[in-house]
Amino acid sequence: MRVRRLRTIYFDTPSDDLRKSGIVLRIRKKDHTAAVLGFKSASIKAGGSFARKEVEVPSPDLQPNLALFAKKTAADVVRIIGDRPLEPKFETQINRQTIVVSRANSCIEVALDEGHIVYGEQRVPLSEIELELKSGDEAFLYDLATELAKEFSLSLDFVSKGEKGFRTCGKESAAPVKAESIRLKSGATVDDTVTAILANTLAQFVANWAALRETERPESIHQLRVALRRLRSGLLMFKKVLPKGEFDDLRQEAKRIASALGPAREWDVLRASVEQMPLLRKNCPESCEALLTALQDCRNIAYKDARSLINSRDVTIFVLKVQSLLTRRAWRKALTNKKQPNLNVTAKKFAKRTLNKFSERVLKRGSEFPDLSDEARHKLRIALKNLRYSVEFFGSLFNRPRKVTSYVGHVTKLQDLIGTQNDVVMAREFLDKLSSTTGVGLEKASGFILGWYASKVSAAEESLCSSWKKFKQTDAFWD
Repeated sequence: MRVRRLRTIYFDTPSDDLRKSGIVLRIRKKDHTAAVLGFKSASIKAGGSFARKEVEVPSPDLQPNLALFAKKTAADVVRIIGDRPLEPKFETQINRQTIVVSRANSCIEVALDEGHIVYGEQRVPLSEIELELKSGDEAFLYDLATELAKEFSLSLDFVSKGEKGFRTCGKESAAPVKAESIRLKSGATVDDTVTAILANTLAQFVANWAALRETERPESIHQLRVALRRLRSGLLMFKKVLPKGEFDDLRQEAKRIASALGPAREWDVLRASVEQMPLLRKNCPESCEALLTALQDCRNIAYKDARSLINSRDVTIFVLKVQSLLTRRAWRKALTNKKQPNLNVTAKKFAKRTLNKFSERVLKRGSEFPDLSDEARHKLRIALKNLRYSVEFFGSLFNRPRKVTSYVGHVTKLQDLIGTQNDVVMAREFLDKLSSTTGVGLEKASGFILGWYASKVSAAEESLCSSWKKFKQTDAFWD
């Protein structure tokens, strides 16, 4: 075990141009050794949230001299900052203990960091364990991380020290993050597609942990659940092509996590409906105020449970399993006989087959529309979600952006209209729960709100038939 004291100074322009471009520029000094000028940015490789591109060069002092970098790196930085000056923003002061763990032909550095972010008079504590693959097989990195998580109940954190420092400077909190668009190249294969989709959905999931941990923004819970649904949809489409038990296990775990986050999302939806629409009316019952208070109390409990879930060992291990699957390309081993498709089949061919299958499923489940039971409508809505996600996954392959956007719009509108009935069911269930647990007379307020929901359902029903007809008439852009 080696022990060192690290002082790291972070630099940027007055308007934080490097940070806005996803770049960190810093100078680090370890004990009494020479300073090192460092450049970090998000990696374009499949490591996703777990990978960073890093360049380091010796520095004679604690001033950032870009000429010390290779010409291309220096040019990249200059292109971003222009003639704007660089200035120190904050620094970290860390006591780092390191040890190298060797397995087979792999070496992993384990660093235990304790210290502070220092900004003016502020000192924000830091306590982290950082694992870095120095050489060898990347899969061993996730194996070791999983063992440590199990042994010490550790949870992942995807916010870097630099980003935490900038948030300290600006008194910022993390913001919810929507999914990045997937851009598949024309020559992409099924193998490329598996990697792109699973990496994209996992990145969206972990990117929203910080917003849930730090804020009360409803969008954080929503995006977490959307990410898990997208991940499950991706695993489903590949399960049919590449049958593998590991895919099934991950789908079930993603479903369990999404379900556990469900109450927080439902309380958010109910609160938004109550606050924005029914309570604005002059004739709302007095007990609506008591209902709002009780609703907020339940929401607070649900958010506390959601944060505990995200910070749990099980969710950390789930993420490490997905990332390990990506690193090992485990699906390649599923092809055990000639009857199964080749991974080198073009993504476009696979996309057409998948989109046809999901669209046919939607049409089949909606064949008796609008005379469907609540259960049948729920199944139809799930089929619509899978179709929508598959369109978003594969849309870039067909070079028809307007048609893709139009198609997604029709599917989304239909999905939302059908979901209105589900909102009523959930509202009734949650309002009954409020009345039974609080002991407050909320019957009038609940009846008022459910009456408003009923009118909302009635309006949705009027639009459903025309929306369904438009959907059936929409051209399949992939044909």
